[in-house]
Amino acid sequence: MNHEEKREVKVINVPKRKKKKRPLATPSYLIRIAMIVCFVICILLLSSPFLSAKLYITEELEITTSVSEAYRKPATQEMLDNAVKELQTALDSLEKISAKEEESSTEAESASTVGLDSANYRWSYKVPVGVDAKPLAELIDKARNISRRDYTSESVAVLNKSQLNAQKILCASVLVEQSVMQMALGGAIGESLGTVKNLGNTISHSFFAFLLGAVPLTCFITLCFDKRSHLKHIICMIGTIACLAVIFGLLYPHIGIGAVLSIIVYIIILVLNFGSIYAKQQEDYIIRHPEKESEFTEKHPQFVKALINYKSFVKYAAEPAAKPRKKKKK
Repeated sequence: MNHEEKREVKVINVPKRKKKKRPLATPSYLIRIAMIVCFVICILLLSSPFLSAKLYITEELEITTSVSEAYRKPATQEMLDNAVKELQTALDSLEKISAKEEESSTEAESASTVGLDSANYRWSYKVPVGVDAKPLAELIDKARNISRRDYTSESVAVLNKSQLNAQKILCASVLVEQSVMQMALGGAIGESLGTVKNLGNTISHSFFAFLLGAVPLTCFITLCFDKRSHLKHIICMIGTIACLAVIFGLLYPHIGIGAVLSIIVYIIILVLNFGSIYAKQQEDYIIRHPEKESEFTEKHPQFVKALINYKSFVKYAAEPAAKPRKKKKK
């Protein structure tokens, strides 16, 4: 019989390579994470109202932000009925635009109403008790939804005046709100009301609104990738001051809830940025002067973590890579 030869295999235990220990969370690291979270909040706030204004109608059918100049006479049922007839007549008198004028009218209309289309409007009316304002309110909504680019400018002007007069009789007020994205696309509220008609102002407002979105995104990316240098502190400081200047320069006094919260977050970022600069300087100092470890351990133990991390990194990098040994067979 053939007997199979048994071979004894002896395995030599190879010591496992020590894994690099997870670095301790230093003060500069914690502050950097907090700043990243703050910039994420700033980016999310861009979708909330940054610009908010309460508008009223005066006796002369003009738009104002002053409550004292607003039309406040109580409406009678007769006044409301007359306003219904006037507005209905204006709607019935709308004249369709000719095909030749349609193209040029479309361009002019889009240029003049881009601000209106890029804002949120909330209307409210005040009428005495016992007065039926529902027919007039419904007619105003119908007039508001009319596509004015399809009709002649003369008939549209009559409709706009009748609609504004009807809203004045109802003591109407409107809360206009814009987010940063809406401002970037259509300019500020002043342009939508016709108070600013300069193309240069429209471009500058759109540019500054774009900065409100681009700056926090740039700072966020910088903080994510720059972990060691002071460059992130310079970028964050310049970006934060620039955003605060844009908010106060472009939006004040019509600052919305989104802008208010952003101002608070940007102030917190400035404080954290100064704290991060101080923490980074202290950590760099203890790394350059390891002989003062005992002194720092007693007075500033939180900064000693940077020295411990540095020693751990140097030790890990200095260790030669353990080569696996071949198994010996017998």
